[in-house]
Amino acid sequence: MGVVIETTAVAVPTSPASHGARRLADTAARHCLHEAGRDPATVDMLVNAGVYRERGLGEPALAALIQEDLEANPTPREDGHGTFSFDIDNGACGFLTGVDVLRGFLLSGAIEVGMLVASDSPPGPLQTRGFPFAESGAAAVLLRDPHEDGFTALRFQTFPEYAALLEGVWEWRAHRRVRPGDPGGSNRLAVLERPGFRGRALDCAHDTTARFLADNGVSAGEVDLLIATPEAGFADPLGERLGIDENVVVHVGERLIRAHTAAPIAAMDVARRTGKWAEAHTILFVSAGSGITVAQALYRR
Repeated sequence: MGVVIETTAVAVPTSPASHGARRLADTAARHCLHEAGRDPATVDMLVNAGVYRERGLGEPALAALIQEDLEANPTPREDGHGTFSFDIDNGACGFLTGVDVLRGFLLSGAIEVGMLVASDSPPGPLQTRGFPFAESGAAAVLLRDPHEDGFTALRFQTFPEYAALLEGVWEWRAHRRVRPGDPGGSNRLAVLERPGFRGRALDCAHDTTARFLADNGVSAGEVDLLIATPEAGFADPLGERLGIDENVVVHVGERLIRAHTAAPIAAMDVARRTGKWAEAHTILFVSAGSGITVAQALYRR
């Protein structure tokens, strides 16, 4: 008995009306449910792992708004069961954090179907300059499966001594008052990646992943797929340092190369649609992001 991925879907802006973290998460979730042939009402728990949102929305939880958009049990069903939704904020490691949470609920039998969504977008059209991530959304449906092991091991480790190397902060930008009541400035989102972050994140990921594989009795040669995010410049050198064959490293393509919280699902979606997922027996997930936090997971098929 294990927790497995049933379906995945990815969304990118295709028109002026399709921008924004909420719309992209909605689109990916609808595609995911459609591919699975599922009614939104069958989703027992919906977790949103996205970080950056239009207008810097923090409350209410974006997961609750996505649940409402999907019409996933906006009110409890006759049997008293509804859809419980909430946000998880763990940056590039948000997907695996969400998997860890949903896995606990699924294995305990508290829920039957879980959905995990992730999306990021700049705060608005005037605040997109320098936004370092690809505007994108993704969704995955998770289930219990009596015949597959699925996610068998997860681990998280944070290195707070390197926290200042990558930060997302709101900054007050003053300007000349042009009309009565003008506050004289505005808040703007700044994502600060300081020199040394990428190299340090790679070092932390290599050291912790090498121990993770050893502790689980897995050699580098046994890894059939490596999904390492959040960017291509992270996955290839990590695989090389771990001794993993370069041919098993999954790449998401140019359009999503800068995806942030959606990156692991996007990579998984590529692997599923190219047939590599179906051929793999041991899949290694690694994510590294602000914190510096490193997350790993083993998925067995």
